[in-house]
Amino acid sequence: MRNGRLFTIVGGIFGLIGLVLLCVGIALAASTAGFLASAGRTDGTVAGLTARTSTTRSSDGHTRRTTLWYPTVEFTVGGRRYAFQSSTGSNPPSHEKGESVPVAYDPDDPSDARIASFWSAFLAPLIVGGLGVVFTPIGTVLFVKGRRITRPRTRIAT
Repeated sequence: MRNGRLFTIVGGIFGLIGLVLLCVGIALAASTAGFLASAGRTDGTVAGLTARTSTTRSSDGHTRRTTLWYPTVEFTVGGRRYAFQSSTGSNPPSHEKGESVPVAYDPDDPSDARIASFWSAFLAPLIVGGLGVVFTPIGTVLFVKGRRITRPRTRIAT
């Protein structure tokens, strides 16, 4: 009986988290698609790469440093020069200094710009939505299993 309740609770939590992640992933993808649909397009140049290093300590005491490289892109719209730093970093760097990249920008506010590649635009929605796709069925299976275990059994009289 106790295992059934545990499965039901854990399954419910996993399922709920999965549904929230799915909704957030869909919302991020819709927002990004909306931005790209109305965005102006131009070519930009990678002006530099900024390294951001994070440090984590594992349970066994080992320290791990991870460095991600974020490109800074410059582009021109209406004779005015703009620059932005991509919100997507990678290791190894996904771009080199001086490389030409496609840029999508808000026509009303060209300072709101992004690299217009699939991975730069949709990496976050894919990760969040992908976790939701994993968590939701696991939670559903655990929840259903827990409910079946805790359901009172009826005996058929002969």
